[in-house]
Amino acid sequence: MEEPEPYLHLETDRLHHSLVLHWNGFVPSEVYRDGLMEAIQDSRKEGIQSWVMNMKHMKVIRQADQEWTLSTWFPQFQLLGVKRLAFVVSDDIFNQMAVSSMIATIRPRFHAELEYFQELDSAVRWAQENKGSLGDLRLFSVK
Repeated sequence: MEEPEPYLHLETDRLHHSLVLHWNGFVPSEVYRDGLMEAIQDSRKEGIQSWVMNMKHMKVIRQADQEWTLSTWFPQFQLLGVKRLAFVVSDDIFNQMAVSSMIATIRPRFHAELEYFQELDSAVRWAQENKGSLGDLRLFSVK
């Protein structure tokens, strides 16, 4: 019998100061929240400059978790000083709607560059390139 995929796998690239969060399935609240907080701790410890949220195989995010993301997680994320945040768009339309809603809410206070991608490789490449420049702020474009 095949081992089921974990809900979340964190992958740190110390050389490029980047972190990839690989999400999978309908993630329980405890795993979702603990995973995002662990990613913040890892980012602080490792001096992470870019995040990639690989949501390709993630299902919908519960409303309570969306609210928690905005009220609890986002203020802590902002303090990290992350320069780039890439999203690999989920195949699940309900996940896409949840992410779009959260981003629309935080956009006025969001300081990092943000891009959406269809493929992980493109997202990682973008997140790791030219990390020092915020002069080219391109919000909400699709690659």
